[in-house]
Amino acid sequence: MMAVPQVSNSRQTGWYPLLKPMTNKSKRGSFTFQSVILMCLAVMLLPTLAGCDSGQLPTYPVEGTIRFKDGSFPKFGDIEFYNDAQQINARGKINRDGSFTVGTYEQGDGAVQGKHKIIVLQISGTHLTAKYSDDIKHDHGALVNKAYFDYRTSDLEWDIQPETNQVELVVRKNPRQTEEGLPKN
Repeated sequence: MMAVPQVSNSRQTGWYPLLKPMTNKSKRGSFTFQSVILMCLAVMLLPTLAGCDSGQLPTYPVEGTIRFKDGSFPKFGDIEFYNDAQQINARGKINRDGSFTVGTYEQGDGAVQGKHKIIVLQISGTHLTAKYSDDIKHDHGALVNKAYFDYRTSDLEWDIQPETNQVELVVRKNPRQTEEGLPKN
């Protein structure tokens, strides 16, 4: 007959060698498994704790549409809102239907409260379009007037409120192009 080992109800410290707590006999400066795990957890949680007071200004959703005076839309480009008081900007892409959303810290998170100057940026290869317009058949639509490329010359402004903001912008076309958006010769 085989003997049954005695099971103790009391758990000894250090019941598993890797989890053995440091004792006075431990070498100074040595780490136990527990201390390494705690340090790893602290390092992983540090960015979360730092984000609680990140110093970021609150942003408010901004959705909008940009169109020309004739009702058609710019079909591409970037739009940028600049708040001079806070010296911060928000930007977004213009979709083919003229719609856009902007973000300050991440895509689509909105803009800070207050008055904003607005610019519209469009990069087009007009020198290539003029040279190869018969060979390239694509529709980028009309370009906005170059006055909207610079904060000093753009007359676009919007006051962002602490709510969801619906922005409607009306711009002029670039006068040096045909109705189809091709450069005039």
